[in-house]
Amino acid sequence: MSGKSRRTRRALLALLVPLLVSLTGCVSSRDNAASVLMIDPVTTSSVPPLSAESEIMSDETVVRDLAGSLAPSRLAGLHPWSNPLTGSAGVISGLQAQSGDPGPCRQFMTTRHAFDGVSLFDGKICMQAGGSWKVISFEPADG
Repeated sequence: MSGKSRRTRRALLALLVPLLVSLTGCVSSRDNAASVLMIDPVTTSSVPPLSAESEIMSDETVVRDLAGSLAPSRLAGLHPWSNPLTGSAGVISGLQAQSGDPGPCRQFMTTRHAFDGVSLFDGKICMQAGGSWKVISFEPADG
């Protein structure tokens, strides 16, 4: 074998050996058909899911904040909302200003699109003495 072909062979081996070593690291005893059926023992932390009541209350807060934040001139029309905490969304409609005690109130309907389905709610919020809005009712609509 000539000196040139020996150098070429060594150069190829110098390139192939690290490549082969790195590829064998990708293959392990768990990379077979039986390992696919095994349960991975590694667990991660998780956030406990909200109860159905907590989800409704969280959505109620989002709807209250939106319905209360609208200027009186913007009550007409459709007002979409979404709650990133619960994944729910909907559209407020039929928003009407009413007089109430101790302050103004707003009556409305809203859809609620959630993981448990689509439902329609009737709601009412009233402004409190301090200027904040309070949910008076938020109930599934009869029908």
